[in-house]
Amino acid sequence: MISEVIEAEKLKQVIDKIETIEEERAESAELLKDAFNEAKSMGFDVKIIKHVLKLRKKDKDALAEEDSLIDLYRGALNI
Repeated sequence: MISEVIEAEKLKQVIDKIETIEEERAESAELLKDAFNEAKSMGFDVKIIKHVLKLRKKDKDALAEEDSLIDLYRGALNI
């Protein structure tokens, strides 16, 4: 009986933690949406901002290699 109480308490703690994280995630998503809307209202292209954010997450060497390949391919296709 005691182990069931302890397990129930552990479960409650885990559930509470997950619910808190989900609430924080929802709040963060709303803040992110607001930030993109602000950028859009300032005249920035949100699609490009999202692309730049992805680029900033990449390793510098990998990004340089990718840029070189893109330039090579664009040159081959005259674009």
